[in-house]
Amino acid sequence: MKKDNYLRLILILTLPFGLFNISRAEAISLDRAVAYALENSPVLQGTVADIRAGNETVKTAESGKLPVIDLDYGLIYSDNPLVSLGSILNNRKVVANNFVPAALNDPGFSGNYFASLSLKLPLYTGGRLSADIKQARAKHALALAQHERSKSTVIYQVKRAYLLAQAAQQAIRIARSSTDTAGMHVKTTEQLLAENRTVTSDKLTATVYYTSIKAVISQAQAQYAHALNSLKQVIGKDLSTDISIEPWKRVISPHKLPAITVAESTALKNRSDLRSAEESIKAARARTDIAQSATKPQLGLELRSRLYADNPMVDELSWGVLAVAKINLFSGGANKSRVSAAREETNRLQAEKRNKELQIRKQVRDAFASIEEGRIRLKLASTNLTNARTAVSLVNQRYGEGRTILIDLLQSEQALLKSRSESLNSRLLVEASILELEFAMDDYEVLEK
Repeated sequence: MKKDNYLRLILILTLPFGLFNISRAEAISLDRAVAYALENSPVLQGTVADIRAGNETVKTAESGKLPVIDLDYGLIYSDNPLVSLGSILNNRKVVANNFVPAALNDPGFSGNYFASLSLKLPLYTGGRLSADIKQARAKHALALAQHERSKSTVIYQVKRAYLLAQAAQQAIRIARSSTDTAGMHVKTTEQLLAENRTVTSDKLTATVYYTSIKAVISQAQAQYAHALNSLKQVIGKDLSTDISIEPWKRVISPHKLPAITVAESTALKNRSDLRSAEESIKAARARTDIAQSATKPQLGLELRSRLYADNPMVDELSWGVLAVAKINLFSGGANKSRVSAAREETNRLQAEKRNKELQIRKQVRDAFASIEEGRIRLKLASTNLTNARTAVSLVNQRYGEGRTILIDLLQSEQALLKSRSESLNSRLLVEASILELEFAMDDYEVLEK
């Protein structure tokens, strides 16, 4: 077999393995990343557990209005005189000999079985049961609102991490392109040096510049790796998983922003964390009602049936009905203090809600300001990038002809690299600020409508 054919065969045999290694990286689109995060995020799994727990708490509170039925069955074995006499009386087996002093003072050990069936029903609790139910429902609604905000947070984090990874990927492309161009300048300088149209120091300068630009690639690759790890973390994937992302596509038409007042109104209407604050206030008010119920009458009814026997088969039965009315007359001021503390907690939560509204409006306005800043910078960077590319083309042509010095070429290349970086950063600022606005408004479709 000829050597050329052997090498061709080796290439063909190794190609499938090379493709297999490349395909090991799981390609994840933005939509798929968001869907995966919503299904697998540990944060959301925790908030879902809170919702389920809140639902059970509501059931527990509502069950307070229902009767409670208890059944007890047991054995008493004692030589206590009072217990022994009580067992005889409860079994209705009293005889004259039971009252002999010797039998009363030293009855010896005796065993007795007992059973008790009771039904307890609250008639009036001063509003405590209703307040317990309100508090439980408010906490359940709070858990639901927190879950919704957590979903919005996860979506925002995934989109932001994906965007940063795309920007880092684009930075690698810019660094590689600049490195390739710097390598061409080294070759051009070597050619000019061979033709005695430049000096050795220019060759060294071109080489140093090439090396410095080449180092930027490793920095960009490290940033890309960090960005991928952040993306895997927020979507709930194992950090050892190899993934790849879609390239960053340039937005053809700019996003049309709503009026800032409309954005603020939408944010105040949509924000789940603001609803969480409202539910917290409702729960605090319910705690105030619970504290106030301690100073009101408490009425309850209890039906009880007791059975006693001196053998395992219970054969004696007694019935009783107990109606209880209770009211606290004095507690040393504790009840009043509890009511005052609950009211102050409500006041605190109301103040926090007002502060939350101001924070939400500020987040909206900050996002608008960042978008405007990014658009201005991007417009300037686009113009500057066009001029920088034209300048590099002209200087490079003159340098190849030996009609200019190397330092002019490298300065123009540095200006181009800076312009490309500024264009990338400006674009990133615009896109990231749009995500901030969507997150502040709790509406990820507002800029697509």
